[in-house]
Amino acid sequence: MMKTILSKSSKFGIVAGIILIFCEMINLTSTLAEILEKLFTGGTAAKNAITPFYMGLVVGLIVFFTTINFLRTRNSQKKYSFGQGFFAAVTISIVSGLLISLLNIILGSYLVNGKDVRVYLEALAPDVIRAFLFQTDIQKAVTYYFMSTILGSMAALILFWISQKTNQPAKSVRALTHLKEKIQIGRAFERYPAVKTVLILLLIIAFLLLPLVINAYTISVLGIVLIYAIMGLGLNLIVGLSGQLVFGYVAFFALGAYTFGLLTAPKPFGIEMNFWLALLVSLIVAGIGGFLVGLPIMNLRGDYLAIVTLGFAEIVRILINSNLMADYTGGPQGIKNIGQPIQPSIFEKYFGEPLEDNVWFLYLIIFVFLIVLYAAFRLQYSRTGRSWEAMREDETVAQACGVTTSSYKVLAIVIGAAIAGAAGALYASRNTYTGPSEYAFMVSVNALAVVVVGGMGSIPGTLLGAFIIKGLPELLRDLENYRMVVFGALLIVMMIIRPEGIWPVKRRKLSVAPESIEILKEDLKP
Repeated sequence: MMKTILSKSSKFGIVAGIILIFCEMINLTSTLAEILEKLFTGGTAAKNAITPFYMGLVVGLIVFFTTINFLRTRNSQKKYSFGQGFFAAVTISIVSGLLISLLNIILGSYLVNGKDVRVYLEALAPDVIRAFLFQTDIQKAVTYYFMSTILGSMAALILFWISQKTNQPAKSVRALTHLKEKIQIGRAFERYPAVKTVLILLLIIAFLLLPLVINAYTISVLGIVLIYAIMGLGLNLIVGLSGQLVFGYVAFFALGAYTFGLLTAPKPFGIEMNFWLALLVSLIVAGIGGFLVGLPIMNLRGDYLAIVTLGFAEIVRILINSNLMADYTGGPQGIKNIGQPIQPSIFEKYFGEPLEDNVWFLYLIIFVFLIVLYAAFRLQYSRTGRSWEAMREDETVAQACGVTTSSYKVLAIVIGAAIAGAAGALYASRNTYTGPSEYAFMVSVNALAVVVVGGMGSIPGTLLGAFIIKGLPELLRDLENYRMVVFGALLIVMMIIRPEGIWPVKRRKLSVAPESIEILKEDLKP
């Protein structure tokens, strides 16, 4: 028993030590400490200085990994005794403390000998190392880090021991379950549909007033989030409802953007078409592109479909980036001075002055978003939506039930492509520029992540996913070079906790009236 605990605790101690070393080597821990100090005290820590928040982060990481070790070992060994738990905690703290202390000794030797660590680790400037080592006091640094790991392990042991004695986690889960049973919002909406209508209207009003009270930066972030929400709603019809794995969704986004740019920009054709007419044409062109892609691949499934659509996206990207097409698409330089809609005079008439351009364009994005949202809801809960869901669950059974799967596959791709084209047109007009570098494969990955993270087939989940994928990284911008590291870690945690998505779609249930059951029983009687 003790040998097993020693083995598992040592492994977790190594993992905790490696993560502590990684965070220190990229200077992430001190950056997080500075942000925490600003949030909780309003002060500003000295750059790269060791603060209580910094040591608290070290302790927190050890608490986290020690608690995970306790939970995993309890699952296999039923329950810890206090002595076994103490032994596991000490083992984790010693192993992780030795690793982080070894790093500090190595960094201190480099600093004392005058070697430039930045040759190997760009983030570790001499000032950073001095901060980690308490101004080159290596013995003091080793002692503090070692004591921090021990303190973290003991804190985790105490918390875990209290939870075992009080069974508090289980009580919390039961309380949440009972709370969920008591609060039946969906049933309340079914009984009082007027309440649901009023709440929706209040949300729309609040949404429309939002652009007037937020700053320019937030307007910019909200605009890109809504554009990706529009894309997510279109891709949700293809991936979430009809079950077709499409990796080349960015191709339709690019078709809409370039079509709009060519129709409204003064060069290369000088058409300078009206905004709304150009938006409609962009939507149609992207839909035609979806139709041309959907016809030859309507009998493909899974990975084959994903590879073909990915190839189509690469063809589009290479064509718009080609010098041979520069006279028509602008080539690598892209299209500049793309047209924007003219603000109606109604705002100036009733408010005394016109809206700012970015506020007006955000209202335009909101308007298109609401139209797409309404269309997505109508499609999902229509006969077509039920046919798509049947295809997603089992295509063979759907065919046996009379669903023409090939036609419905193409229809899903066409509608989803048209929505992506509209999003692309808004994106190009918003930036007044579009170029091939903006339509890389990562755009398709982000759009697919919006659907997967929010919940496959879930419209509210898609909206939430758009905020997480495009909005959350902006909120983490204070982390500078580390924001994508933190964002990736948050995604990993989320996918472990909620693999079906944050807001998964609710499965439809067939309910049979009690009188119908009685009639069926009577009919079955001999």
